[in-house]
Amino acid sequence: MREFYPADYRDPGALAAQAGGREYPAARRAQVASILKRQAEAWGISSESRASLDRFARANSLVVVAGQQPGLFGGPLYTLYKALTAIALARATEAASGRPIIPIFWVASDDHDFEEVRRTWLGDGAEPTALEYPAERVAPGISLARIVLSSEIETLIARLEQLLPASEFRAEVLGRVRSAYSPGRTWTDAFARLLGAILTPLGALVFDPSDREAKAIALPVFEREVALMGRSSAAALETGRALERRGYHAQISRAGNELNLFWHEAAREAVRVGGDGSLRLAGSGRSLGAGELVAAMRERPGDVSPGVLLRPLMQDYLFPTAAYVGGPSEVAYWAQVNALYPLFDAAPPAVAPRAGATLLEPRIAKSLERFGIAWPALAGDAEAVIGETLRALLPDDFPETFAREREIQRKSFERLETKVAGFDPSLKAAVSTAAGKVEHEGTGLEKKLMQVWKRRQDESVQQIRRAAAQLFPQGRLQERVHSPLGYMARYGPDLTARLERSLGTPGSHVLVPLGGKDP
Repeated sequence: MREFYPADYRDPGALAAQAGGREYPAARRAQVASILKRQAEAWGISSESRASLDRFARANSLVVVAGQQPGLFGGPLYTLYKALTAIALARATEAASGRPIIPIFWVASDDHDFEEVRRTWLGDGAEPTALEYPAERVAPGISLARIVLSSEIETLIARLEQLLPASEFRAEVLGRVRSAYSPGRTWTDAFARLLGAILTPLGALVFDPSDREAKAIALPVFEREVALMGRSSAAALETGRALERRGYHAQISRAGNELNLFWHEAAREAVRVGGDGSLRLAGSGRSLGAGELVAAMRERPGDVSPGVLLRPLMQDYLFPTAAYVGGPSEVAYWAQVNALYPLFDAAPPAVAPRAGATLLEPRIAKSLERFGIAWPALAGDAEAVIGETLRALLPDDFPETFAREREIQRKSFERLETKVAGFDPSLKAAVSTAAGKVEHEGTGLEKKLMQVWKRRQDESVQQIRRAAAQLFPQGRLQERVHSPLGYMARYGPDLTARLERSLGTPGSHVLVPLGGKDP
C-alpha cells in the first residue's frame, strides 16, 4: 500500500522529520496561533490551553490532528478515542524527535449532515435510549456551524439527567453539559466547549475551521482548487480505479468534473465544472465563472468550505501536520486524498488509524464469567450464543431422570405389593395408596424444579442480552453508539485518564475493564 500511503505513521521520528521539512511561514503560524487563542477564550478553556498555545507558537513545533463532526453532547465514544489516539501519537512523536508536538482536535463544523450528529444514546437496559435533537428545527443543507440551539436543548438536558446513572459524579457531568449547551449558542460552540474541557487538560487544542479568519488564511488552497477546474477530482477518480485494480475499493466516488469545495448561499452547495469551462452550483443551478467565484470567496471567505478531499489540504496549509488520526473510513479515503497533494505542491502527512476500545463494566464482566462467554462472541448472533449457553446450563435430562426414578419406584412398589399381599391381602390397598402418594410427591417436585429452571433460564437470557446490548448495542461496536457521558457519570473524572492509559497502539482495539484498578 506504500504507493497510496507514502508516509508511515509507525516511525514517529521519520514523520516528524518529513513534516519539519515543509514550508510553514512564521507569519502564518502567528495568525493561526491567534485564532486558536481567540477560540479557546470564547469556549472558556483558555487557561487549560495556555501551555499548549505557547508550545504551538515555537518555531519548530508540529501537530498531530484528529477530527470529527460535532455530535450531540460530545458524540459517541469513538470521538474521544480518536482524540486520545492523537494525544498519544503526539507524545510518541515528540519523544522520538525532540520537537514540540501538539495534538489538535479539528471540529468538522463545515459538515452539513445533521442527521448523522443529532442524536446520542445512553442507558443500562436491553437497548440504549436515544436522545434526539428535532430535525425540523434545523434548515436543510446548512453547515453545522450555522445551527443555533433552540430551547429544545433544555428539554434534552432534562432527559439526559433522567438517563444518567445516580452517582457521586452525576452532578459534575450535568454541570459540564449545562455550561456547554444552552439556547442561542451554536451547535459547534457547544460541542467545542464540552470536548475542550475534557481534552485541553491533556495537552490538546481544539480548532473550529469554519472560522472566517481561518478560511481567509486558507484562501490560496481554495483558489488553487478553482484553478485546477476538476483536475483534483480526476486524480482521486484515477486513484480509486487503481485501488479497485488492486482488489480494494474506492471510498470516495468522483466523476472528475467537480470542485472539491462548497459555496454557501441559502444552503451549502457543491460546485460542478461545466463542459464550457463554467462553474455551476449544484443546488440552485446558478452558473458563474471561475474569476467570479474567486472574487466571491475573497469577499466572503466564511461562505466557502472544503469538500472531503480538500479538507486535508486546508488542514495542512493551516498547520504543520506530522500525522492525521482517522477512523476506518477516513483512513480508506486518504488513499485518494494523497493523490491531490502533488497538485498543490505539497507533501502529505502520515495517516494513522485511531485506536478503539470496548468498555467492560463489572456487572457485565460477572455475567460473562458466570456463563463462560468470551466477550467477542456477542459481536455476532447473540441469540445463538444464548442458545448454546443454556444448552450447557439447563438440566435437559431432568424429565428422563424423573421418568427413570418413577419406573424404579413403580417396580419397587410392585415387589412390595406382592410381598405384602402374600402376608395379608387386606394391606394391598394401603400399598397402592402409598405408591400413589410417592408418585404425587415426585410429580410435584418435578414441577417445582422445572419452574425454578424456567425462571432461572429467563434471568440468564436477560443477563446475556443485557451484556450483548452493552458491549455491542444495536449489533454495532459499543464505541459507535454509546455516549461517554453515562460512563463518566458512573466512574467519574478518572475515566478519561484510565482510557488514556488503556488504549492500545493506533489501529488496535482493546477491552477496558472498568471498576477497581487498571488491569
